[in-house]
Amino acid sequence: MDKFSVADDQKILSQKDCNEIKDGVLYLLTVADENWKALETNPEGTPDFIAHTAKIQWAVDVAANYTTIYKVFCDKK
Repeated sequence: MDKFSVADDQKILSQKDCNEIKDGVLYLLTVADENWKALETNPEGTPDFIAHTAKIQWAVDVAANYTTIYKVFCDKK
C-alpha cells in the first residue's frame, strides 16, 4: 500500500473543521442568493448590477472550491 492509498483512507480534517467548511459553503450560498435578489431591483448594466453579479460569481466560485475540499478531506463514503 503506498502513501497515497493510506492518506485517502484516513480523512485528515477533524469533524469540527469539516463542519466549519460546510457552514462556510452554506454562508457563501446565502451571500450569492442575497445578491441575486438584489439584481431584481437593479437594471442590467448599472454599476450596482455589475457589483452584485461580481459578488455572486465570487461567492459561488469560493463555495465550489470549499465543496471540493470538503469532498476530498471530509466526505466519508
